[in-house]
Amino acid sequence: MKDAFCSREALLTIFHETKQFMLVYDKRPIVRGHMLIIPKRHVEDIIDLNKAEWEDLEQLKDKDLPLALSRYCKEARSYNMAIQIGEYSGREIDHLHMHIIPRTAEDTFKEDSGKLYSNIVDRQAGDKSGVEEEVTALRKLFKYKPERQ
Repeated sequence: MKDAFCSREALLTIFHETKQFMLVYDKRPIVRGHMLIIPKRHVEDIIDLNKAEWEDLEQLKDKDLPLALSRYCKEARSYNMAIQIGEYSGREIDHLHMHIIPRTAEDTFKEDSGKLYSNIVDRQAGDKSGVEEEVTALRKLFKYKPERQ
């Protein structure tokens, strides 16, 4: 499978970085605020993360991510973290990445959460409208200036 994350295609939608990870806006969001946590080092499985990456992920999960969601998606008080591991999971890229999917009261998936995950796997090109505006707003929130675009 193609590894878009190692080839840095993800830089187009990156809005926050730590030493070990990038937060990027999903290029084919299924809900507003759909983002990915991606390790900078090529890792295919979560069990392959080293100690520094685990510590950095804890910081992201416990502090950076809730802050981003509370500031950016004010209506999102909940979110799903989805990781697809292995060849039968529906994963399209052989590089570990975690989907962060904000959930709201108006969520179209609240009656059938299974539909949410099948949409991640089954979507094709997806509607990319609004992605650039979302990324710009998130970069402003995090005061992130990309090195290159």
